Amino acid sequence: MLRCVTDARAVEEEVVVAARDELERTASMKLDHRICPTGEAVVDLGGDLDILSADVAVNYVTDVIDRHRGPVTVNLTALAFCDARGLAALVRMVGYAEQKGCRFRLASPSPRLIKIMRITRLDRRFLTSQASAPAPGEFVRQADLFKTAASIAEIQDQDQ
Repeated sequence: MLRCVTDARAVEEEVVVAARDELERTASMKLDHRICPTGEAVVDLGGDLDILSADVAVNYVTDVIDRHRGPVTVNLTALAFCDARGLAALVRMVGYAEQKGCRFRLASPSPRLIKIMRITRLDRRFLTSQASAPAPGEFVRQADLFKTAASIAEIQDQDQ
């Protein structure tokens, strides 16, 4: 009987250590989301989107898509680094959104990320004209988010 308790504690310690290791590997990435009054979910993705964090980021965003069932914008303002696995994660996110019929946009990609998208020809998947209507995989500039936020603030002021 005592052996079973000892074995259970050893297994529990292994699980805790494994969870802590997973957290440390993805500690360089920050994920958060909010639902705007317009009904749009905005996912803030910051830090490093790389081989260590890509799967966690995809799981997070697909969970938001599944739970929210409305338009989703991934805000990349705080994204510091994106490697090939990170770029593939963005492709998986937009593919999942398209499969679910969810409008998906990238907001504020850095000039470096836009350059990588153009080199890899993923710009056709993500980057569309700002003059056209929003489409799946569209990116928006941070200035456009501020305009939207200002419009929301005006509506809220009128309601009060």
